Amino acid sequence: MNEYITPHLLLKKGDIGEYVLLPGDPKRAKLIAEIMDESKLISANREFLVYTGKYGGVTVSVASTGIGGPSAAIAFEELLMVGAKVFIRVGTCGALRKGIEVPSIIIPYAAVRMDGVTKRYVDPEFPAVATPEIYLVLKEEAEKQSKVKVYSGIVVSDDAFYVEKEKMMYWANRGAIAIEMESSTIFTLAQLKGVKAGTILVVDGNIPEGTGKAVKGGFRGREYSEEIAEAIRLEAKIALEAVKRIHGNY
Repeated sequence: MNEYITPHLLLKKGDIGEYVLLPGDPKRAKLIAEIMDESKLISANREFLVYTGKYGGVTVSVASTGIGGPSAAIAFEELLMVGAKVFIRVGTCGALRKGIEVPSIIIPYAAVRMDGVTKRYVDPEFPAVATPEIYLVLKEEAEKQSKVKVYSGIVVSDDAFYVEKEKMMYWANRGAIAIEMESSTIFTLAQLKGVKAGTILVVDGNIPEGTGKAVKGGFRGREYSEEIAEAIRLEAKIALEAVKRIHGNY
């Protein structure tokens, strides 16, 4: 009998490590893989690019999830099938609080479940929260560097990118500090499946200040300015350092 291969990520057991970093963008997956001590492209299909390698002696995999909760849920489920146990989203977000600068880093401890896919798994009252030890290690590793400011709080995970500002500010007025698209899915599924998850995000715009990504658009034919691209490289390094610590302590 042939060994099972997952239908979308095209993975089998042994292809990945227990620790998986989850950028949305396939190009960001490649960037993270290049930061690692060694890495190898395992599969490339649709929006899913998967690398496995080493960082600080620890086996780490990187898998792009595409945009939004449904594709993130597919990636999560298939990575879980082949042995993943710790999931860290490495992404971007729009700040919902004035004064949070571009490109700050946000480490969320919870997410508002404005996605649709997790409601197919569990009632909407179920909270989407990061695993405490993963959140704490990410926060501590982020605070070790002084290049950008670090914030923590609740983020909103929404399926719709082009949301009316008033709807986003509804959550800002209730304490949410940023909006993005995948953390609620990762947090909820990790809790339901008995594994661990956290998120690190780079702020790519400030919505109440009028610099949100949907408003300002791309940058000279690219998605991001070099300032934001550099912060994304920094958050990738922070996530990898966090994995090294988690492996040694948990």
